[in-house]
Amino acid sequence: MKIADKLLNLVGVGRERGLPPPRLVAIADGLLVTERSAEAWFLISVANTDLATEGEQDAALDAAVSAAATILGDRLSHLKVVWGRSTGQDYIDSIAGHYRIGDHEGWAQTRADRIDEMRMPERYVALGVHLSDRDPRATAQVRGSISDALGTTSWRVSARELAHLDERVHKLARQLGSTVWRAHTAPAEVISWLISREMHRGAVAAPRRGLITGASLARLTSGRVVPYTDHLRIYDSRGQIAAYTSVLAMTDFPEELETPGAGEWLRTLSEIKAIDDDGDEIDVTVEASVRFRVLTKKTARHLVDETRKSAKEQRRSAAKGTAEETADEIVETERIMREVKRDINRSGLTLVEDHPRLLVSADTREDLEAYVDAVVAHYADRGITVAAGADEQRDLWLESLPGDQLRVPDLGHVRESTAFFGSWFWGGASIGDATGPSIGYLTGSTPGLVRFDAAAGSALGDATTTLFLGRSGRGKTTAAMLGGLDSAFAGAWVPLLDLKGDAAGVSAVAAEYGVPTAVIEITAQFSGAADLLRVLPVDDALLQAPSQLMLLLPPHLRGAAEAPVMAATRAEIQSPDPSSWGVIQRLCAAESETTRTVGFALRDLVETGLGSVVAGPPSGLSSLTTNPGLWVVQMPGLTLPSPESAPESWSPIERVGMACLRGCLAWMVRTTGRREFRGRSKVVIVPEVHLLTKTPDGASFLDYIARVGRALGASLVLDTQDPASILKLPGLVEQITTLFAFSLRSREQVDSLLELLGRPQTAPYQTLVRGINTAANGKSIRHGHCIMRDRWDEVATVQIDIPSQRVAELLRTTPESEHDLEPTQPILAPYEDPDPFAEDDEDRANALQPAAAATAQAEAHTQDPTQDAPLPSVPVVETSSHHAPTSTSHTLSNGVTAPPPPPPPNGVDHHHPPRYEEPIGPSEVYDQEADEASYNEAMYPASDPDPTKSNNSSGKKEHVA
Repeated sequence: MKIADKLLNLVGVGRERGLPPPRLVAIADGLLVTERSAEAWFLISVANTDLATEGEQDAALDAAVSAAATILGDRLSHLKVVWGRSTGQDYIDSIAGHYRIGDHEGWAQTRADRIDEMRMPERYVALGVHLSDRDPRATAQVRGSISDALGTTSWRVSARELAHLDERVHKLARQLGSTVWRAHTAPAEVISWLISREMHRGAVAAPRRGLITGASLARLTSGRVVPYTDHLRIYDSRGQIAAYTSVLAMTDFPEELETPGAGEWLRTLSEIKAIDDDGDEIDVTVEASVRFRVLTKKTARHLVDETRKSAKEQRRSAAKGTAEETADEIVETERIMREVKRDINRSGLTLVEDHPRLLVSADTREDLEAYVDAVVAHYADRGITVAAGADEQRDLWLESLPGDQLRVPDLGHVRESTAFFGSWFWGGASIGDATGPSIGYLTGSTPGLVRFDAAAGSALGDATTTLFLGRSGRGKTTAAMLGGLDSAFAGAWVPLLDLKGDAAGVSAVAAEYGVPTAVIEITAQFSGAADLLRVLPVDDALLQAPSQLMLLLPPHLRGAAEAPVMAATRAEIQSPDPSSWGVIQRLCAAESETTRTVGFALRDLVETGLGSVVAGPPSGLSSLTTNPGLWVVQMPGLTLPSPESAPESWSPIERVGMACLRGCLAWMVRTTGRREFRGRSKVVIVPEVHLLTKTPDGASFLDYIARVGRALGASLVLDTQDPASILKLPGLVEQITTLFAFSLRSREQVDSLLELLGRPQTAPYQTLVRGINTAANGKSIRHGHCIMRDRWDEVATVQIDIPSQRVAELLRTTPESEHDLEPTQPILAPYEDPDPFAEDDEDRANALQPAAAATAQAEAHTQDPTQDAPLPSVPVVETSSHHAPTSTSHTLSNGVTAPPPPPPPNGVDHHHPPRYEEPIGPSEVYDQEADEASYNEAMYPASDPDPTKSNNSSGKKEHVA
């Protein structure tokens, strides 16, 4: 070191402070080249740590420390935590080709508009690693000034040098990609964005090409930055102040920091809040720039020895003084250095030298001061001192630029690796599918969109069951309906079994966007629709139809009825159009008085109400369609027995309800396995599934669909208030890929939910479940807020978000408004915006709507009885355009005539012709005909299946097409 350099260091002005700004030469994928050096740049994936256990965090932290010591040892590295913004256009681009039918462009645009409205930040964690120094002449003299900010040069990077650097980048990428950071090379446009945003502090479109040089770099780095004592002013191309920025240094840390907790000093950047003039909390956007070096053992031992020797010299010098007393700090430093060296040699302790900086920006000077105060206070609560770099703003800001170097070395720290990586710069919240529709957003420490595709399991070769759990009125059914809508727009067949009778609103949304849909009420007008002799193939029906009829009989007749019912079924099945009604007529016409008594008892039950749906005279009408679209199947008046009651004690209405449910479930199961239906995606939605799990038939249905759903291309979407009953179905639990958990109260249900989430049943997690739907004020419900576990077993908190107020209003259809056909004008309370997630009866009573409008909506989406059209061998979807203003009605592909839907939302026509050139669904299908015995056993365990078939069914579960 020259004497001049030593003198500069003594007065706190090192040679680094006088270096010119970096002059860029080239930017490529993962590579930044300046006159002085070449750097590799990577993007670090967000780790999902917000709800991780301490054991999981400790294991990840140890893995990070080990990887850093191995890969980054003695390398100059630059960590940047910056914020972008999610945009609606990016979302539309990301789902291009996903939706297929209806006004899918309008649906996607509705969600995109909502994303733009939320202005949601998106965190990027970038890691730069020094590869090599380039030209020593670049460090000679100070050239340019801060008014120029960044410069460009006519120097070129040779193809040979570029190839060599690119090879080193890819080698590092392979190493870092296998660590807990899951790093990947940063695209060239992202690197250029990291640079240009520092010049403009705004959204600047980056050049989109593989290698950026010359004029592109000049445009990228053009700007003007003027430093002041405690801040910088950044000017735009018109000479106006674009932003005020202050660079803060983290000057002092406590001796010990706990993690999880205050030690996560970089993860908590998104948690910093300021108070505005109205007293409300607002988010403060804080970015971080940390230059660091992981010290190898050799370097660390040398540094420790130098520090110990310096302390020793100070102690000896003090002993020779007049006081002959040594400062306690000097003695303590000498002792600690000896211990640190021992730990380095024995236990593999690694050290990190780091220089953390925080960057805060605002539109006005007053806002900047308020934001800086908020940052200082936030870290003061954690024992960390943060201060604006007085008279150092220029060098601290240049230091934060990619391609530059450390300029203020005296504002740094040397600490154990665990203390540095325990900042959890890569920690936060990350969950959901990598692609597909957005269903909401993260509410953890790293905001972002949450993507969820209910039908994605089959395509991924994964299980296919999604579960929504929680108390009534918290938003679980609404979330399930949103998932069903996205699947319907993607071309799936989406039946929704509405046992509670409040899900008709989802059909209204589908109709508004041109998706084939209907609300189907299973009533007497559909006589015979749930008749197993008509729903199932002959071989299955011969076995299962008698079981369905036996359900209807009172207990005292069942013993004598089994043989006559089976005989009548065998005779009826030979007729051209067999039906359970024909079986009953044969029983009534029998010579035996006992047999006639059985027939008359059955006839009395099936000639009224839901009984006719099970075994009444065939009307020739079918309410159940297999065309793509969203079909809400309602069963008004369905009463199911309690799980504690024995079949002998069931009332007639409970026996009819069970028989009707059995017929409907058999239709759904049979439909999902039809040969001509295999190439189509199928999503079966069952709200309030606890009404099914308490019945043998319902439990068998859920278990069967869940187990074979992947091969069938059938996904199961369930919502329930009773996680304890789900745990009693191990076959179903094994197939759950995605779970949305809303609040519960009782200890049994909370612990059952935590078991399904894979979280420990401890007080912190129990408190989280109980309060997940409680608003911050503790006095209101936070509808739609939940804990999500995705198919990769990641767990995070999520807010389900309805894309527009119009969609929220349509989804909020109440049972009263659906079925009240007498127009009346209620007395309305003062208008309040309806809560889109409210589902409790109490909530509905407080949100009255004009009955006339509700009646019109019910009429528009309730299907009239129609003749069932034969299904073609290759399903074809025909959806009429709802944009033609002269049309008075349109016909859906299943023959249902419905009134013309309203104009497209927002007054914008986003119609795009649907595409059906390729089949919708997975490449793997299930051969149900080859596995009839397994089907029978799964659906009807109480019956007596043919033992020979059972013995032949093993090993024939799935077949690959």
